[in-house]
Amino acid sequence: MHHSSPATQFPKLGLTFFLTFLLVCNVHAQDNSENIYFDLPPGFEEGFEDGDESFFLQEWVPKGETVDNWSQMLTLTVQDAANLNPVEFFNHMADGWEEACPEYGGMLVHEGRENNYPVAVWFLRCPNNPMTNKPEFTYVKGISGNESFYTVQLAYALQADEVDDSIVNQSMAFLKQVTVCDDSRPQTHACN
Repeated sequence: MHHSSPATQFPKLGLTFFLTFLLVCNVHAQDNSENIYFDLPPGFEEGFEDGDESFFLQEWVPKGETVDNWSQMLTLTVQDAANLNPVEFFNHMADGWEEACPEYGGMLVHEGRENNYPVAVWFLRCPNNPMTNKPEFTYVKGISGNESFYTVQLAYALQADEVDDSIVNQSMAFLKQVTVCDDSRPQTHACN
């Protein structure tokens, strides 16, 4: 379990990606009752963590890889931006990607509510990230909490045409189990 102060700002708009599975992670903001939970995938280890009271970022990569040289990366951000519209966030993030990567592509995949929180899932791709000189393809889930805005990103150093059905299915299954809950509001945001 990981407990940390909340943190937030837009994720490395340069371009960041991620991936994760087994080991329950939870970020608990100071004096807040809202938490984000997900199972870290096996074989991943923490590569980087940073934050302050307004923004928190944590990254995991496969064992033996680094946050500077990775094949997959999982990134969590928690920002002090309650009730932020996830679709507006996606539009802002996409603008940042477009500036950093002229050949970028992106699409909103899903918009809805989970555990009574607004959520959105999208993908972004860059054929050549100028920061890494590698292709990047990432799935992002944004959750708008009452206390913070959360993103979980699963990134691959792959071109879009290298992303097959198994990667899509694995990514969607991973993002589906990412949840935010609040023990102080069990009627609307229950923690199971």
